[in-house]
Amino acid sequence: MMRTTLTKFGFLTMVAVATSFVVTASLKAADELKPDAREGVYKEDGKYFDKDDNPTWHYDIKKDERTGKESQVWDWLTYNGNRRYHAECHVCHGPLGLGSSFAPALAESLKKMTYEQFREVVVNGRTVPQSDGSANVMPTFGENKNVMCYLDDFYVYLKARADGVLGPVTIQQMKKERKNKEIKEEEYACFGWDE
Repeated sequence: MMRTTLTKFGFLTMVAVATSFVVTASLKAADELKPDAREGVYKEDGKYFDKDDNPTWHYDIKKDERTGKESQVWDWLTYNGNRRYHAECHVCHGPLGLGSSFAPALAESLKKMTYEQFREVVVNGRTVPQSDGSANVMPTFGENKNVMCYLDDFYVYLKARADGVLGPVTIQQMKKERKNKEIKEEEYACFGWDE
């Protein structure tokens, strides 16, 4: 009888191979760039909103003057949401919003969750009973300025992941719009900072 044991090295090798498939698929998709052509999206004070006035993601296709290559240039909130998510949320919800053994995949949750539902859960938390008698608990973040001052950013980033338009990219790989004056003023006011 032969017993198979998965070593730490073997497990890490499997993870590396799986990740390379995801990144390769994402890079292939990037070769077929199409502009964001959603109906009803509008921009106000540097933020994009959908037809229902909820914050949303946006990107433009721009050509690099040096290389001639086209790439997606993301709105500030999607970029910052990626950055802030990986500072505040990924410890429980996993990298890229893919979930973990004790918190759901937010990239999946936002396929069904509205902006108001997302806001409610983040601000007030929630407890979800499990079939085995345990419970998944989302703590409240309503008093945490590192979350609340960027709530729209988190939502927009996760919505882009849920909608399948933002692949597994790091903030170093994302091209972005500049942070405009209105967004900066809103951030400073939220934290109570002087300009």
